[in-house]
Amino acid sequence: MGIQILAIGEVMLELAPAGEFNGKKLMALGYAGDTYNTSIYLARLGVRTAYFTRLGDDPYSRELLQIMVQEGLDTASIEAVPGRTPGLYLIANQPNGERNFSFWRGQSPAREMFSTKESSSALEKRLQEVNTAYFSGVTIGILSDEARATLLCALAEFRARGGKVIFDNNYRPQLWRDRAHAQLAMDQSLAVADIALLTDDDAERLWGSGKPEDILDRCITAGVSEVVLKRGPNPVVVAIEPRDGQYQQRIQVEVPPVAKVVDTTAAGDSFNAGYLAARFAGENIDRAAARGSRCAGVVIQHRGAIVEREIFLREISA
Repeated sequence: MGIQILAIGEVMLELAPAGEFNGKKLMALGYAGDTYNTSIYLARLGVRTAYFTRLGDDPYSRELLQIMVQEGLDTASIEAVPGRTPGLYLIANQPNGERNFSFWRGQSPAREMFSTKESSSALEKRLQEVNTAYFSGVTIGILSDEARATLLCALAEFRARGGKVIFDNNYRPQLWRDRAHAQLAMDQSLAVADIALLTDDDAERLWGSGKPEDILDRCITAGVSEVVLKRGPNPVVVAIEPRDGQYQQRIQVEVPPVAKVVDTTAAGDSFNAGYLAARFAGENIDRAAARGSRCAGVVIQHRGAIVEREIFLREISA
């Protein structure tokens, strides 16, 4: 069967806290990145998923490709660039599970996606083979202005042909020249999106307001058909059926409390996977939001972005 969704973005090496030994901190090696995290969880939930990125030809890139294949991802759209290595980030957790990131990604080959005719042509060819495309604020944040314009133009054409585009506003200020630069690119991304999976704190930092009313006004102006607003432990807001300047259906779905939050890394990414998997399966928006919250609730009880496959599948079905 064909691919249901093509995710576009960057995968990095992840070092997450793993205790201490002889007074020294131990770090566990993993691989992660916002759209990649969503892709892994989508594949585990039964969605046929392909990933589009650029990696190096080093041992870590080769191991990452093997992991993707083992997880069931289609890797045909991944280019291995000779002599290059992926980016790296470290997680530092606070006592409540919230996290801070430190990044080393200047050499990442993914930053050069769509900067060449070959890369742009590869995307256009792959978009001919899928029904849905997924990207994020990090995807557009790592690109040059010209490459970003190429990606957004390709997605607009894909949408005009009947494809569905999904966007997550994941905002990392360090990827942008300034906030105005990010605001423009994010608004342009909303303008090509059918579904927006947004987070209130990202919206607050980016646009100056995380209030649902302000975010929905921005989305309906951009022409987004379905908006999902993630608000941490607060109820998820979902709005659909835009007409006459407002969404005709808007609901709130409670988020079940999690007794022990260990690491909130990939909470939003895993929510996206649960929500989209449910929507692909024909579920309504309230059941999809509940599924998304369930996935996030499992992930935040473990360290790192990607929970061990067997643990995730066992706990998600419990």
